[in-house]
Amino acid sequence: MGMRKGTRTTLWIAAGTVAVLVAGVGTLAVLNRPLSRAEVDEAIQRRLQDVVAEHESVSSALFATYSGRTGRLHRYAAGTVSAGSDEPVHVDSRFHSASVGKTMLAAVYGQLVDEGRVTFDDPVSRWLDAPVLDGLFVAGRSPDVTLGRLLSHTSGAADYFEGPVVSGSPMIELITSTPDRLFTPADLLAFSRDHQKPTAAPGTAFACSDTGYVLLGLALEAIEGRSYADILERRVFEPLGMHDSDLLTEYGADADILAVTARGVDLSTGNAMSVDWAGGGVVTTTADLVTFMRAFTSAGLVSSDTLARLTAFEHEFEPGIRYGMGVMRFRFSELSPLLFTMSDAYGGVGATGTYALYDPAGDTFFVANYGSLEFGEKAIEELVDLRLIIDRLAD
Repeated sequence: MGMRKGTRTTLWIAAGTVAVLVAGVGTLAVLNRPLSRAEVDEAIQRRLQDVVAEHESVSSALFATYSGRTGRLHRYAAGTVSAGSDEPVHVDSRFHSASVGKTMLAAVYGQLVDEGRVTFDDPVSRWLDAPVLDGLFVAGRSPDVTLGRLLSHTSGAADYFEGPVVSGSPMIELITSTPDRLFTPADLLAFSRDHQKPTAAPGTAFACSDTGYVLLGLALEAIEGRSYADILERRVFEPLGMHDSDLLTEYGADADILAVTARGVDLSTGNAMSVDWAGGGVVTTTADLVTFMRAFTSAGLVSSDTLARLTAFEHEFEPGIRYGMGVMRFRFSELSPLLFTMSDAYGGVGATGTYALYDPAGDTFFVANYGSLEFGEKAIEELVDLRLIIDRLAD
């Protein structure tokens, strides 16, 4: 489940920045007292518990941080597996990671580039034929629709998940009104083809597109000759020892994941989660996401040259937020002048209040999941608060 420039992301970043500006002076004024490790842990746990108590759409909150300097992983969990449940959430509970999965798909394409099997400038039409591509782009099956432009959201394809429609109901209305509806990748492309318009000519504008990532998933299957789920297992999960991660292929009760709520509906209980697939259908844990991000950012999955390409951040999402290929960077000092000392972080971010981010300056990783589309506008604000707590840790 992705995010589209000009809609949700604009709103939640604006909301988070305003909240920090309003509350920040009082918050920053108390940052002169260092905290012990126990006090930091207690403050983070209390913050997560408060989020669950204060937000009806959030039944659980998970957070993890890993320091490359100390080699220590700290994980936290609050709430229950779903609204109304008595079963507590645990630090190793599995959850749907939404668009964080885009970073994994980008890493696989980076591996193919390193192996000399593809280039980012290859047209996607090399692997996908006319019936798949027709009607999705301004220029039809233009050679300008390259793998790199699909990865960087500059292909001009519409966004089936959050984009506007010219006929019928938006996707969010479909999945919340009929949460047991099953979608195939072909269904998702058909939604954009039949009910939306391309956003721009290829290469001329940035606009987030889950539709483009479905095309990348299909092209990847054609390149590798196996299912996308198998590709992720062989290239990412198995080599890294991410034993609690997989691409979601069993829906409803069999999925055994934390709740994912939208408009008061728990989408995890039906087939609605099939709406994501290559746009971010990975189920995982906070520890596994830390493992992935450590490998990704250290050139353990792709070469340093390819990592530099993926993290070039050539496209402005909003002031202070830029996008590369499957990766987003936050420059917190530009989001609020009160955060002038907070270092940048980059990684994957999902619309359900999920993120897996790396701070190179502090060599620190931050992973969280709130499991609610309504909480997207609060997730980064919460990250700011949590980082302010962590920064008070006494040496």
